[in-house]
Amino acid sequence: MIVPFGEKASQMQLRAAAQELESCNKVTQRYGITLSPQDIQALVVGRVDALQETERVEFGRGVAKDLVLAFSSSVYVAQSSFVQTVLELQDLFYLFKNESNEQIPDDDLIATMRSLYDDVAQGDMQRLTEALFDGLGRHLREEDAAEDAADPYADDAVKNGYTLAAHRYDVSKWVDDEFAPAWDGASWLDE
Repeated sequence: MIVPFGEKASQMQLRAAAQELESCNKVTQRYGITLSPQDIQALVVGRVDALQETERVEFGRGVAKDLVLAFSSSVYVAQSSFVQTVLELQDLFYLFKNESNEQIPDDDLIATMRSLYDDVAQGDMQRLTEALFDGLGRHLREEDAAEDAADPYADDAVKNGYTLAAHRYDVSKWVDDEFAPAWDGASWLDE
């Protein structure tokens, strides 16, 4: 891409994001949602704020367009609150990407968010957040269990390190009475 003189690359990226969001109106109008220039500007600024808040760097168009297209057909959104909803979804998306260590592809995460938003949360952002993070915890536990079942000896060093860290201050758990009997209080000085 050629950057015209006097224009910063970040300004061009913001302008491109605004143009992409503007193109969403063709689809969202079917559901009674239209993004005004002020709405588009709020979403673009919200993206920058969300990225800064979650300490993320993103090259490319961002997730706002995908969220707008995915959620515009939900029965739980209205024109009056749509921009605020998308901003909250965008914040939640970036937060979740950080917490999940990028394990879930963007499209899968958006589809999951939409499904949970409509079915479980019924439009409530707090319930969506709880359901999403509860699902992440369950997913990671199941994934760990599957890995352990596949190769039970694969992470012995990690497990041993975790066990030692978990019992760092309780030395009694390190003692094996069969091979190293516990100290009975006697000392060589007592002899």
